[in-house]
Amino acid sequence: MPDTFRTIAIATDLSERGDRAFDRAFRLAAAQGARLMIFSVVDDHLPEDMQETMAEGTRVRLEKAAAAQPGADTLEWSVTVLCGTPDTALAQAIGAHGIDLLVVGLHRHRPFMDLLRETTMERLVKLADCPVLIVRTASQAPYGTVLAALDFAPASGRALRLAHRLAPEAALHGVHAVHIPYQTMVAAPGIAGEIPPVISAEPFLAEARTSRDVFLDSHADLPGLSVEIGEGSIHAVLRGAMDRLHPDLIALGAHGRALPVPWLLGSFANDMMRDPPTDLLIAPPSRG
Repeated sequence: MPDTFRTIAIATDLSERGDRAFDRAFRLAAAQGARLMIFSVVDDHLPEDMQETMAEGTRVRLEKAAAAQPGADTLEWSVTVLCGTPDTALAQAIGAHGIDLLVVGLHRHRPFMDLLRETTMERLVKLADCPVLIVRTASQAPYGTVLAALDFAPASGRALRLAHRLAPEAALHGVHAVHIPYQTMVAAPGIAGEIPPVISAEPFLAEARTSRDVFLDSHADLPGLSVEIGEGSIHAVLRGAMDRLHPDLIALGAHGRALPVPWLLGSFANDMMRDPPTDLLIAPPSRG
């Protein structure tokens, strides 16, 4: 049995988007035997008297909502209302209270603004020192199937282990996408010059299989772990695995620095955070 999370936090803005995250956080805290901390953030650009009024109203509403949760009387939970910007205030609270897992709901979808700048969720994952669970689906049972997008780097291994801690009874599956150069290149009409020949996929797949075997050896303690290798983009390969496995939790690793190949899991994790197909667990980059 893996180690459990000792302190779980839920961040909510009291919107309907956060209701499912609220339910999941309580269920996880009960299953893990964890202390639950409930956070909300009030904008510190408001006048001070308005901040105080909003903070008090938010605290009262959150305490009522928490007390109404099934099993709330058997858990250790608390409500804290912070003032500041959500990403910075929450990241500071996570560090100050030693949070092991932060649970959040979906971010507010703003198609135009999201194209121009990072979302609050992306900034929070960068700043936080703990894993972040983004809850999309209603919480009716413990997670049953975990699907991890793997690039065989340490970050994706951390994500897989964290998912096992979070859902120790769930089936564990990994998927690795192999990109084959020039496979989709086609000569454009009227363009002179030679097109590079189609490259055999086998050397790339063989290298991926070797990396998978090493990865499986180093994660032999994870029960029943299987890793599938697919040819194509990570988006397409993951979607195919989702159609077959129907996971209720996806695990990803967030990289702490820019990758030499930008289309790997760094940018992919950002894409998934903006519109996750199901619940999404993001492992933080190593701070070491």
